[in-house]
Amino acid sequence: MRYVAIEDARPGMYLAYDLYDSQGRTVIGGGCELTANYIQRLREYGFAAVYIDDDISEDIKIETVIPPELRQAGEQYVKACDIDKIADVARQIVASILPEGRVSLDMADLRSYDDYTYAHSVNVAVLSCVLGIGLEMSERDIEYLTTAALLHDLGKLTIPKEVLNKPGRLTQEEYALMKTHPVRSYELLKDNYDISAHVKQAVLLHHENYDGSGYPHGLYGDEQSIFVRVLHVCDVYDALTSKRPYKDGYCPSEAAEYLMGACGIMFDKYVVEKFLQLVPLYPKGTEVKLSNGKRAIVVDNTGGHNLRPIVRTLDVGQDIDLSDRLNFNITILPNDTDASEEFSEKSEAERKEMIKEVEAVRHKVMVVDDMATNLHVLKDILSNKYDVTLLKSGQQAVTYVAQNTERPDIILMDIDMPEMDGLEASRQINLITDNSIPILFVSAKTDRQTVMDCREIGAAGYIARPYKAVYIKSEIERILTQREVV
Repeated sequence: MRYVAIEDARPGMYLAYDLYDSQGRTVIGGGCELTANYIQRLREYGFAAVYIDDDISEDIKIETVIPPELRQAGEQYVKACDIDKIADVARQIVASILPEGRVSLDMADLRSYDDYTYAHSVNVAVLSCVLGIGLEMSERDIEYLTTAALLHDLGKLTIPKEVLNKPGRLTQEEYALMKTHPVRSYELLKDNYDISAHVKQAVLLHHENYDGSGYPHGLYGDEQSIFVRVLHVCDVYDALTSKRPYKDGYCPSEAAEYLMGACGIMFDKYVVEKFLQLVPLYPKGTEVKLSNGKRAIVVDNTGGHNLRPIVRTLDVGQDIDLSDRLNFNITILPNDTDASEEFSEKSEAERKEMIKEVEAVRHKVMVVDDMATNLHVLKDILSNKYDVTLLKSGQQAVTYVAQNTERPDIILMDIDMPEMDGLEASRQINLITDNSIPILFVSAKTDRQTVMDCREIGAAGYIARPYKAVYIKSEIERILTQREVV
């Protein structure tokens, strides 16, 4: 059995596996001989590749990680947004994979464009489950992780398809809309008490980057749970290797390079290292180009063969073990290097331009505190996402607001300050601005009267010291967007 790109499929080849559309209906059955009409039909459905049976690959066995019926059920329940049944599918995925210990991830997913979101969710669930086992998580935590993976993109079902499948760079408004999908997913789950808080948090935060540059809250790696860090890696890997209307998919080795290059920036290095021990860079049955000019298919990649697999040449059917020192002079070449680099450069340029447009608008945060250490701590937490102004007294804050037409979008106010405390400063600022600037109190004072005074002033929120950075970020996000968040 071998994996053939749809543009390389030819009449007379025999299909190895059933192909299904987004409704779970069989498009073409396994064992069927491909015809020109069948191949055209598969192109129209958007299938990127197929598995075929032929003489040269007859001894290459590639097994599915989970039963096809379970995969189809997962896709259908995601499409229907049936949260309870999705959670049940997650348990079945874990029950199917966990007893196997180590499973083969050679089988590439066969899906069409129109069911990307549903198939992607199942793929990420399988990858997350396998990685959770590799990280020696408990069975309960693996179930949490797998459930979060199935649920993580539910919010995309509320975004118009013309935005989801747009063949080109998104506009500022479209990109901003796409970035709301983690919060949208969370909103669909937050009132379901059968779903663990660990799952809800992972769904909400699965686009957070390790260096704090992600969204929606800009959390750093040590502020993210292991569920978030694992889900992020698996989500990006499957997105990279998937063909979409607006891009070709990366091959697994290229996606692995991307993950390794983004360690410490987007991803937790330890999670990526464990992931790459479990996911083959050259899946069995895939075609590769060798440095000696021959084309070959991968026969085996287990154990020490992850980087240098055993391959079989297509011309004479000779098996070559690339890990054997006698064959060290033979390497696997990147596929269509020039075209790939040109595409990657263009895509990266478009991505940077899209992000640049969105990031051009930064909210302004004023922090008022008489303690320099408190000011600098808050600046370190917030400056990567917001424009931060630091002031050392309540009087300075009142004067700044009165004299500047360009005012802050939110004020973080200490209470216990000399001369003019935070409560009086807030009252005066409210008079000057007609209560148009939300004020979030951040203070060590937690007595009942102080809290009641803050409510009387109409404070947007109150955080008591000591606090975690995630609390500050979450409250600012809630206040600025008027949304409920974790």
